[in-house]
Amino acid sequence: MLKKPHKIALGIILMLTSYSFIIYKIIHFEDLQYFSFTTLYSFPAVLLLALVFLLMVLNWSLESIKWKILIGDIQKINFFYALKAVFSGITIGIFTPNRVGEIGGRILFLNKGNRTFGVLATSLGSFAQIITTLTLGILGFIIFLIKFPEKAFINPILNSGSAVICSLILLFLVWTFFNIKKITPILNKVSFFRNRESQLNYFTETKFNVLIKSLFLSFIRYAVFSTQFYLLLLLFDVQITITQAYISISLIYLFATLIPTTTLIELGIRGSLAIFFIGMFSENILGITFSTFIVWFINLAIPSIIGSVFFIKNKFDISN
Repeated sequence: MLKKPHKIALGIILMLTSYSFIIYKIIHFEDLQYFSFTTLYSFPAVLLLALVFLLMVLNWSLESIKWKILIGDIQKINFFYALKAVFSGITIGIFTPNRVGEIGGRILFLNKGNRTFGVLATSLGSFAQIITTLTLGILGFIIFLIKFPEKAFINPILNSGSAVICSLILLFLVWTFFNIKKITPILNKVSFFRNRESQLNYFTETKFNVLIKSLFLSFIRYAVFSTQFYLLLLLFDVQITITQAYISISLIYLFATLIPTTTLIELGIRGSLAIFFIGMFSENILGITFSTFIVWFINLAIPSIIGSVFFIKNKFDISN
């Protein structure tokens, strides 16, 4: 609905805002002054970093495949077009609350008549990722309580009662995921969906095999970015066993999901959670902090820069 000059201006503003946010995060990363980058010049370190970068590509490729599957009956697109949409979504989402802007960034790549469908399909994919994070987080929580009971008393939240509550929340979300039709009356009360009955009906009729594929790809994605985190802990010499690492990482993502946040403070919250949970097993706080920052930088900041190019190009294509 915007005129061509307005679309171009909006695209430039969004791109500059995204870049500014990334630069701001780097400049205000105080521990940067204490780190010697010469330690990253060794062959093993370069190899680990290269692997982390490759896993970033795999991570967002899996998300692109998932999105392509979810919107497959809405609009046929190829993998690379889906990848461009996903990267553009990161560009928009990086400075919006809970990265909700990712949805808007993606659906701009869909035909106008399909964009409401696209919102619903993208939301369904995000829902699958949340269920995955909660499932593996609660599993890690339970293993933590069983394997390290002496550490469970560090904070009153780390107890069996909290694990039970999280498990009940998870069961409700899983039920909802496979029974979306039953919550349609609730969605119809939302003004956005009230006049979009056909799109909502399509959403509730999502095939079971599509839901399963979405969950499967979400689990694979989780394994990928958790492994990235673990490799960075190795890179920065955080002395921790693989069991301790994956339990801690699962708890970080679990509580980061449960805590309401915005992107502007997301890195700080993740960093604090990482220091708390991984810090129960290692005293290398600087290594933990750097690992948290770099996994954020590689998985969000770099894709955001790449996505800005796709986003601007798409805006020009739409304008023309």
